Amino acid sequence: MKKILLIMLCMPAALFAQLRKPEIAFTIPEKDLFPEGIAYDAASQSFFVSSIFKNKIVKISAKGIVEDFVKSNADGIEQVLGMRVDYKGMLWACNNPPEHDSLKKYSNIHVYDVKRKALYKRYQISDGKSHLFNDLIIAGNGDVYVTDTNAGMLWVIKQGANDIEAFTKPGSLPWANGIVLTPDEKTLLVCTGSGMGIARVSIETKKVETFPVERYLILGMDGMYLYKNLLIGVQNTTFPEGILQMDLSDDVTRVTEVKFLAYDVPQFEIPTTGVVVGDYFYFIANSQMMHIVGQGGQVKDAQQLKDNFIMKIKLN
Repeated sequence: MKKILLIMLCMPAALFAQLRKPEIAFTIPEKDLFPEGIAYDAASQSFFVSSIFKNKIVKISAKGIVEDFVKSNADGIEQVLGMRVDYKGMLWACNNPPEHDSLKKYSNIHVYDVKRKALYKRYQISDGKSHLFNDLIIAGNGDVYVTDTNAGMLWVIKQGANDIEAFTKPGSLPWANGIVLTPDEKTLLVCTGSGMGIARVSIETKKVETFPVERYLILGMDGMYLYKNLLIGVQNTTFPEGILQMDLSDDVTRVTEVKFLAYDVPQFEIPTTGVVVGDYFYFIANSQMMHIVGQGGQVKDAQQLKDNFIMKIKLN
């Protein structure tokens, strides 16, 4: 959720041509949940939503039933951010100590067996330095790549490994956030909060370089996802908040056009992340994060909180 700036130098009218109308897919009637991450399990047709405030994960079943999947602080889980479900039915969840607790310098990845509803494994980096595991992507071979916002780098958990290891150097990807794999799985694309904008990282050489975005300067988004030959991004750091579509070149070496799929939606209040399911993009519409950011673990103006909306938007 770490908020980073998005600036577009050239803003043609087409950028603000609203192409789709999002609709509410689910409502979570837990006003102080403060959701951040969302994942989907195709086998059970269930969604999982993380809480950055209650240190837990909520499940939304195929029938729309909302219940706790991981209860608050269970298994040592802390503030939960980005999540993914792999092909084995394992839910991988980034989680970290609260940002106001500067003494806890570590980050976690909890892995849960969705079917058994049980912790399978826990990974942790604890080296006395500041870390924030923000998001992750799972390759077809089972390797998991993790963005570390505070350290500005990527980590990798190799298939079957018991430890997490550095993939890029600290500071190589300032304010790293959302992450995707290109279709050939040879390159990682990472949202950053630096002048690099979207970075590309070679899986083979680990080389980090700027991913060209024609006519636009994108300094950061929250979640970023791949759909066919498009990147879908959640932009929540400038106004209007919205869902972006970034068209990729045929060889997937650059962004050729940027436009809004949706913006100025009444339910939007710091949308954060999403997940592509079929031809739809499901996303957290109102994380309401400004009620807790900088509040030292307290909620500001709690009486103003609303139910949480998971919205969806058609992509084709």
